[in-house]
Amino acid sequence: MSVSSNAVTVLASTLINYNAVEPSLRRLDQAGVETILFVPDRYREFVGQRLGKTFSRIRSYNQLLSKARMMRLAHRYTELLVAGPEFSETYRFREWDPACSKAGLAGISLRLRSAFPSAQRQYVNSYLERLYAPFVPRVFPSNRILVVTRSDIRHLLCHPDLDVVSLMESWDHPPKAPMGYRSDTAFVWNRALQKDWREFQGDEDIRIGYPFKLRYVLEGFQKQTVARNAVLYPASFSKRSDPIFFAAELRLLKVICEATRKLGIELIVKPKPNGIRGEFDDLFDQGTHVSIAPYKDNDGSTGYFLDEQYNAERLELLSRCFAVINLGTTFAIDAAAARIPIIQLRLNDPARFPEVTQANRWVHLDRHFFSKPELLCQISENDNPVDKIAHFIEHTDRAQSFSNYLFEWISPEQTAEEAISHIARRLMQ
Repeated sequence: MSVSSNAVTVLASTLINYNAVEPSLRRLDQAGVETILFVPDRYREFVGQRLGKTFSRIRSYNQLLSKARMMRLAHRYTELLVAGPEFSETYRFREWDPACSKAGLAGISLRLRSAFPSAQRQYVNSYLERLYAPFVPRVFPSNRILVVTRSDIRHLLCHPDLDVVSLMESWDHPPKAPMGYRSDTAFVWNRALQKDWREFQGDEDIRIGYPFKLRYVLEGFQKQTVARNAVLYPASFSKRSDPIFFAAELRLLKVICEATRKLGIELIVKPKPNGIRGEFDDLFDQGTHVSIAPYKDNDGSTGYFLDEQYNAERLELLSRCFAVINLGTTFAIDAAAARIPIIQLRLNDPARFPEVTQANRWVHLDRHFFSKPELLCQISENDNPVDKIAHFIEHTDRAQSFSNYLFEWISPEQTAEEAISHIARRLMQ
């Protein structure tokens, strides 16, 4: 493939990723930079309509997925071997344990490997790049790459001639898994996540960017003066993405239904954007005070776009509620951006809630949502969960303090426009 010295290649493997990169993509195009965007075939028409007729350089991400498939598998297996179960508790739960449970030689070898120490996490990406760099084919139309985390073609990003700029899409990505390649520059949300990225990914040039997925609420939320008599519970799981944890969350939700019924307060349950329509219908048996927010059309994974209509729906939900009850979803940060009290649950009750208790060890939750234990609604085996949750709903002073903490944590150091310009300047260097 011919390579242009002036072009920038942009990789968006999902609509969520495209949502994060679209502002920078438009800015580069306005600046006259030759920009080539790779998106999956099923989204090319949608993205083309978004960008308009003036942007004609949309390429097939599916073709990238077909490149060096055996190397992709080898890279994935090597990552597991090098990172090991000690990379993070989140990695162990989501990546290592499922891989070890598989039958065959790969699963057996990983189980044997667990007896040995893991590599230092900050060196995993550089090791993978050094190992695979001599063999990676040149597949991109430029050497400058903007990639939204986390990439599923990370083996191709190990080519030694690439200048890779990573844009962090979500706050839980740094400890979730090795990126699998070395970033020349990474843009993250804030200084706490800058520290996480340096510790888990090992890159040196880590810059503060902007939480683009929160822009709709940081810039668009208007406080309501009308009386509000509802609490919102945003789901952390869906039946499709994680059925075991979804079932556990549903059991917890029935406790919350009882607490809100006891207080005579409306409970609104917000499904995850990738949820299955109707998956919360069982909650209607808990009382007429329970309602389910609209489900979003999706293809079952990350095939949904955070468009203006969906953003308006989320703002409307926030405007109806005087508090948000959260387990472990990013939407707590959305609520904090709107300065709404957040009742942050932390369950330490392995007998009644074993799965949810296990989630306490996930790094992103432990470091950022659970770092203020005095402000949390902590439920242990000796507590009555209905009464504990009802108390926090009635007395929201700690919930407001927790929301204030998250707001300070997430508050950007620059405006969205400044961040977009910063990213564009870096890519035009």
